[in-house]
Amino acid sequence: MKMRCQIYTTIFLLSFMLLLTMPACAPNPPVPTSTPTPVVTTPTTPTSVPYPLRLTSQEEEWNKVIEAAKTEGSVNMYAGSDMGGPTRPAIINNFKEKYGINVSILVGRGQDAVQRVKVERQIKKPVADIVSIGVTSVHDFLEADLGDPTAELLPELVISKDKFYFNPIYDDKGIAVAVSDFLFSPMINTNLVKPGEEPQSWLDLLNPKWKGKILIDDPSRGGSATSTFHALQYYKIVDESYFRKLLELQPGIWGGSSQESTNMVARGEYAINFTVSIALSTPALLEGAPLRFLDMKEGLISNTGSHLVLVKDRRHPNAARLLANWLAGAEGQRTISSTRGSKPIRRDVEDFTPEKARLKVSKVFIRDLAAMKTMNTYQEMAERLFAKR
Repeated sequence: MKMRCQIYTTIFLLSFMLLLTMPACAPNPPVPTSTPTPVVTTPTTPTSVPYPLRLTSQEEEWNKVIEAAKTEGSVNMYAGSDMGGPTRPAIINNFKEKYGINVSILVGRGQDAVQRVKVERQIKKPVADIVSIGVTSVHDFLEADLGDPTAELLPELVISKDKFYFNPIYDDKGIAVAVSDFLFSPMINTNLVKPGEEPQSWLDLLNPKWKGKILIDDPSRGGSATSTFHALQYYKIVDESYFRKLLELQPGIWGGSSQESTNMVARGEYAINFTVSIALSTPALLEGAPLRFLDMKEGLISNTGSHLVLVKDRRHPNAARLLANWLAGAEGQRTISSTRGSKPIRRDVEDFTPEKARLKVSKVFIRDLAAMKTMNTYQEMAERLFAKR
């Protein structure tokens, strides 16, 4: 127990020191026994919950929040890799230019952010004010009761309610608010996969000719592969035996960032990436990488992407609230989408998805709240199959 505490303390200190050294202006529910009714729709209309009734948009009150945020002067965010790359400095610079408030963003895997916040609460030394994490990590964050209701504190959700493609409030308590959505797709290196040989079905990826040529992000660690691993089984497209057969083909199993797994396929280290976020892989495509996204005849997987949650006992409550509201607003959405080359979640912001990255999709399965309630069982399965490899 003593050693475990020392480990937790060490993890915290490392994360705390890293934030301090950042430049201030720099940046087990049972498995379903019957097939769930597929939430089949376009990537921008996921199932969501009703707006809470306590949302407020009084201008005078909000001006007080802005002034208090400026007095606090800074805000610390832990974020998943989707807030990395050019998105990170753009958020930092644009938010400071508008409000004069410094933003520190520590980018890593969403599960790492969850663990950091858990440690900070255990030792009662909070660092993070707000997190921006994917749907799997949000599920874990909510289960650990690490966040405060966020939606009711954001007037943008009232002012611009009709401008969102979908209700961005993820859970029935309004703790998590989505600011992006993701579509996941297999991706090939067009120099290594000949025309006419592209997989057209998820089952095609089990062809022995792809032995040693497929890369998959470790689905036990969160990210795009976790979303696909879960949803493909939840919607009964494949089952556990499918992934056992996939592992027999000796795929590369990657535990780092999603962007780097894209780069590995772009460099020709692998011919196929089992699944990637189209939004996060688009920058490599625009740089001329020989990449192509694939539709699958059974359908692709989508879920809300980055979710904002205000951390309990945060040190900069007003600055965190202001940042969350800005990210949900038109300026924040333009900042995120323009730097990713992706479609925003608001109708009043242009779609920045480049033509070569657009994919006609016949069917999409959404990982909604009902699906996420089954996540624990599938997470245990992913750990059993992948974690020790």
